[in-house]
Formats: sequence, structure tokens, C-alpha cells
Amino acid sequence: MAGLTAAAVFARCGLAVSLVERAARLGGHAARLSCKATSGCVHCGACLLEAALQAVRAMPQVTVHLSASARIRRRGGAFSFELDPACGPGPGAPAKEAAAVFVATGFSAFSPAERPLGWGVFANVLTNLELEDRLRAEGRLTRPSDGRVPGRVAFIQCVGSRNAQIGHLWCSAFCCAAALRAARKIRHLHPETEITVFYIDLQSVGRAPDAFLEECRRGLRLIRAVPGEALGAADGGIRLTWFDDAGRMSREEAFDLVVLSAGMQPPADLEETLAPLGLPRDSFGFAAEEGDRVFAAGSVRRPMTIAEAIADSRRAARRLLAALGWEGPRADPAFDPVPKAAAASGAQPAPPRREGGR
Repeated sequence: MAGLTAAAVFARCGLAVSLVERAARLGGHAARLSCKATSGCVHCGACLLEAALQAVRAMPQVTVHLSASARIRRRGGAFSFELDPACGPGPGAPAKEAAAVFVATGFSAFSPAERPLGWGVFANVLTNLELEDRLRAEGRLTRPSDGRVPGRVAFIQCVGSRNAQIGHLWCSAFCCAAALRAARKIRHLHPETEITVFYIDLQSVGRAPDAFLEECRRGLRLIRAVPGEALGAADGGIRLTWFDDAGRMSREEAFDLVVLSAGMQPPADLEETLAPLGLPRDSFGFAAEEGDRVFAAGSVRRPMTIAEAIADSRRAARRLLAALGWEGPRADPAFDPVPKAAAASGAQPAPPRREGGR
């Protein structure tokens, strides 16, 4: 979403944009998210992607390169980049010039394979993004092992986040809202399903967080504890154990399905991406905000929600335009095209032009 947002801003301002995407489709992790609407919209942000894609596809100033990567070199105050011949236009493609680079490579999801919570061992232990895939594809929730609707589901929060043992001290920002909205969606689809959410803290959700949490407490069981282990149970179920602070004792229960809210972390190859650009990383390993004509936005900088990524991308896009000496009318409504337009790996100057004859 950060990349799409910035690309549309730049295109509206008359810049030619090369949007380089490693995957075979645009959208990043946002393309996996399912709508959480129940009786009405819950403002989860999943629907913003399609509008962003439509905006960018309609802009002739944006050239999209899918299944591609860019080798970027700095040349004085500008950059040159070549697309990977294995993914791009083929051997011998001429290098392209760019006046600035916008980094919006997103995040990597933490892999819970090394955690004792059963992911990769038991079929009915999913990550939050795998849950999104199933809800999006099926429009309901079934167990991977047998296709049945689970009677008891457990969400475990902060898997790979807020963990000093692995050096991930940060909160992943989106997990609480995503898990609670997904849990309520499941209850809406399958009223007979019981859902338990294990958490450290629950972050504020929406414009009325207290009211939202009260609604959640009426339909979900919220337990402030972190299960330490997952064991196999009969019929493909999962047994979770945790320590009950209130009762000062260990507890164990069986669930039909367990969802691990795996947190955001920097992309594994981020150093390789940033080094040629001269953009450093912060103390947690995420990208710094900006360098010399290099700007980063979205979850490559820190964990954030879709709405935060859009706002962060608009802010960074404005700073990039200022660095290029762009003199366009900042108050022009076209400057902020839609709340979900696109970013770029490289922005190439083009003769200024306006839409609508203005």
C-alpha cells in the first residue's frame, strides 16, 4: 500500500514512475487480507487495495515491472538502475535513469517454526496470514486437516513480537486489530464456534477502542496469558498450556484450530537493498526514514497498519518532491489522489504536465 500510494502521488505531479515489484502481482501482504465486515464495515482496510490498484493501472505515467528486481547504482546526484534480466525485459536492456528512489519493500512475517507452538508440525496451527488466505479464498473458516468448521479456535498474540529472547522488542502494530476483527468475523460466519484470544496487551482498535473491546468481551474469551507449548490432541486438535496468574496455576485446554499472530520484521534481504542506496537501518533493523534522494515509507520503516502506511507514504512522497525542487500547487486536490495509491522503486523526471487542462 505504501508503494502504490506514492506512485500515484508522483504520477499526479507529472513524474514518470518505474514501479518494480518482485512478486507476480502488486499489493504485497495487503493482497492476502480478507474483508472483516460483519453486519457492516469495520474499517479493516482490506478493501483499500483494489481502489489503489485501479488508480495506478489508470495512470500512463506509471510503468509496472512484475516479477522483477532492480540493480541500482548511484551516479552523482542521480541513480541508474537495471532490471534483473531473469525477470525483466531481457538481456541487454539499457539502464534507466532516476532522480530519486522510493523504498517501499514492506515487511517479512515472522516464521514461528522455531517456537514451541506447533506451526509446521500440526496441520491445524496457522499463522494470521494463512488464516487470511483461507477466509479470503473460502468465505468461511475450515480446518486444513479435514475441512470441518472448527468448534473451538484459539488466537495467540505477539508471536515473534515483544520478545527479548530473539531481540524483537517492538509491537507489530496491526496484530491486535486484525486478530480481534478476524475473530468477530468467524463468530459472525459460524456463531457456534467458540474463540479464545491469548494476549499480552490489547492495543487500541478503531475510533472507539473501549466500546470495541467491550463488544469483543461479549462474544470472545480474552485471556491475558501466553501459552508456552502446543501438543497434539485427538482428532487433529491442539492442546495449549499456559499459566493462569489469577488462579496461580497451570492450565491446559484443547482447541480445534490455533492461529498464531506472527509479527512484522524487516525483510531478510533489506541490507542488500539499502546498501547501494546509502540508506542505513535503525537499531531494530528496519530502514531509516530517508537519505540523499532516497526515501522509505510503510512497514519497511517500522510495523504499521494499512492506514498508517498510507499516511506515512504520503508524507515521504512530499519530502521526495521537495528534494526534487517540485514547484507544483501543494493545495491541488490532485496532489493526494486516493487514500490508496502507489509507490515506486524509482522516480524518473518527466516534463511537467497537468491533468484536466489546468
